[in-house]
Amino acid sequence: MMARIERALPAWAPPWVGRAVLATVAVVAIVVVSVTVGLGVAANGPAVEAAPEDTYASAPGCDTVPTDTVESAVPEARLDASERGPLPAGDGSTCVWTSVDSADEAPRVLHVDFTASFTDDAEDVSGAALATERVEQLSSTENGDGGSVPSLGESALVRKATPDGATAEVAFVRDNLAVRVLYGGDADSGGSQLTFDDAREGAVSVAERLAEDL
Repeated sequence: MMARIERALPAWAPPWVGRAVLATVAVVAIVVVSVTVGLGVAANGPAVEAAPEDTYASAPGCDTVPTDTVESAVPEARLDASERGPLPAGDGSTCVWTSVDSADEAPRVLHVDFTASFTDDAEDVSGAALATERVEQLSSTENGDGGSVPSLGESALVRKATPDGATAEVAFVRDNLAVRVLYGGDADSGGSQLTFDDAREGAVSVAERLAEDL
């Protein structure tokens, strides 16, 4: 599969691009499964709905992410994946932009996930608390602590999304909405990867812009 993908890419594309496309395909496949499961749950009974106190009754779509925010991280970006649908206790959407088809820009990938968690009256747990819990669960996984981002709140986290640090992830909460931003790629068209510091800077910049818009 890797060979077929790499042959389909432009001749200038470095090997990393093939891995990035594979990662994107994997992400989309996981999201499609999640959406399908969510739809199945909704079909077998009443769909879970947001409570009056939940600020977000659904996850924002990819069209709510400003073009200039995307272009600031991924020049000549193309939206390669856009999925959304109900989840067992909320609503989710995922968006992936890439610049792998650009002959003038270094190949980059920007992946944004929105998950709106709904208040569980039976368990007396608010949607905001569930959203915070989603982000806290990420902090217990591998790849270390990438430092804090005060502008995104106390619960925000930054970490390496890949072991080599060429992709960084930022996660933060706004009311009952958990937002995850993953950013990585090549530093230039020569194929050298971004350092974690550069990937972190790009991910934080996008996250801060999204937080302002939210």
